[in-house]
Amino acid sequence: MFNQRLLAALTLVTLLVALAAPVTLSPPTSKYCTPIAFRDRVVGVGYQAVVRAAPGCKKPAKVRKENRSSGSIIGEPSVIPVGEVQRVWLFTHRLRYTLDDRTWQRLEVR
Repeated sequence: MFNQRLLAALTLVTLLVALAAPVTLSPPTSKYCTPIAFRDRVVGVGYQAVVRAAPGCKKPAKVRKENRSSGSIIGEPSVIPVGEVQRVWLFTHRLRYTLDDRTWQRLEVR
């Protein structure tokens, strides 16, 4: 009888601890995939970059050009479908990418 009460008490404590634990939601999944970029053609004042979604991605990549000195955005962001490449000329620009349409990170061109 004592063992049954002890087992019931431990079960109740375990249940209460589980209910009192903070609810953790899974992190939001990203809308876009991380892109990769490579230098293709180099001229005296800039270069052309080839941009595509990283290997193994099942989502498109989203990139934009920014002016290196002022930070202003050049044109509209480009969505690059999986399996396709986009060629971008960079003179006084740099590339940035997003995974969620809110935060933009610098894309290193290799």
